[in-house]
Amino acid sequence: MNAKLTIDIGNSRTKLAVFTGKSIQHIEYLDKLTISHIRRTIKKFDVSYVIVASVQHLTKSMSSFIGSSENIFLLSTEMKLPFEIKYKTPKTLGLDRLSGMAGAWSLFPRQNSLVVDAGTCIKYDIIREDAKYLGGNIAPGLTMRLKAMHLLTDRLPQVEPYERYLAMGTDTKSALQVGACTGALMEVRGFIEEYKKTFDKLNILLTGGDGHFFVNNLKTKIFAAPNLVLQGLNEILDYNVQKQG
Repeated sequence: MNAKLTIDIGNSRTKLAVFTGKSIQHIEYLDKLTISHIRRTIKKFDVSYVIVASVQHLTKSMSSFIGSSENIFLLSTEMKLPFEIKYKTPKTLGLDRLSGMAGAWSLFPRQNSLVVDAGTCIKYDIIREDAKYLGGNIAPGLTMRLKAMHLLTDRLPQVEPYERYLAMGTDTKSALQVGACTGALMEVRGFIEEYKKTFDKLNILLTGGDGHFFVNNLKTKIFAAPNLVLQGLNEILDYNVQKQG
């Protein structure tokens, strides 16, 4: 297979990667994705197939562009997947979560894996060694926690997340940061320990914009996978192109 383009349209930015096989040859982060940018990338890297995943509603022009070619795939839960979805409401399933599962499966096939995607929300998802995606949990992300305390009170200020572990705040700013960030850290640690009781030899994968915070501060064996969603999109694209053939 020649070059492939994977596009992940998230809540805050778009990530784009060109793959050859399973290797990333080029990666970009965009505030806004345009059709002309996709066309330029396809031409520059001689891309044969494209897959797009979006947590946002696409514009009519973007939807029309994606639908204009049989070599451009729009990710949905109805596409062919290398695993079975056991989530009870697949139509409401975030496509970033689905892509993360495919990424975990490509890295650790036939193994139990927990993906923690620390983005706008913190998402926890389990794929089992028998190729069944079971579901998971969704919780507020670091910035969302801090923003909520500011917006839903009269006097608490808006502060930014911190990078290193703190156990106790010594002023209002650090009290908010510890409550939100260390609280989230303990939450992630708690979920990991709980899932380890159920799933044998569980792989832990951390991804998302705030993934580095958890990787740096959690004292457990973790696989840092910053491009997991893009890797998952590439896996799903390969699977569907092979099925076409």
